[in-house]
Amino acid sequence: MAPLYKNEVRLNKPQDVRRMLSRVINHLLTTGEMTNEKAKAINALSNTTLKSMEMGELQEKLEQLKEVVQKLEESGK
Repeated sequence: MAPLYKNEVRLNKPQDVRRMLSRVINHLLTTGEMTNEKAKAINALSNTTLKSMEMGELQEKLEQLKEVVQKLEESGK
């Protein structure tokens, strides 16, 4: 079986987690027959992927808010 990654996996951002989980899910979907155990793993990974996507969106919004606050502080000086 070929490895999912050639190099070390770095999970520094929610987007990194989402990308890694997507690869694992795709690997599970394309290898062998679908078993109850596999289906449960895909379900759990999918839920985690969705949460990671939400976290990524929240992180982006937080960064935008930080920029707005910084601009407001700079204009008030």
